[in-house]
Amino acid sequence: MPTDSKASVMTADAVDGWEKLAAEEEAAAVVAGLLSLEPDKTYARSELATAADIPLKTLYLVDTFDQLETVGVLDRVDEGDDQSEAQFVLNADSDVYQAAVEFGELFANRESEDN
Repeated sequence: MPTDSKASVMTADAVDGWEKLAAEEEAAAVVAGLLSLEPDKTYARSELATAADIPLKTLYLVDTFDQLETVGVLDRVDEGDDQSEAQFVLNADSDVYQAAVEFGELFANRESEDN
């Protein structure tokens, strides 16, 4: 275990972040769904739910869209009053998105090395 106080703080933050993510039953599917989408393209909530293969109602009930917007992975797009469903853009420049991409790549590479 690192003795550097800065490393300890980062570790505590990392644990807290993973615990928050893991607390949501569908979190892994949502992250995987987002990683399968094209950045900078506009998506309706229903399209995001489809990409995650999770019912839209489930994502509404756990405020997934608001949480993803809060951490910067999704940006809400104002399409005017004629839009019946909120639109979002995947923010591929967000730290959280980049960390998810990197984690997925590192995990896949490590798994392929072990096989």
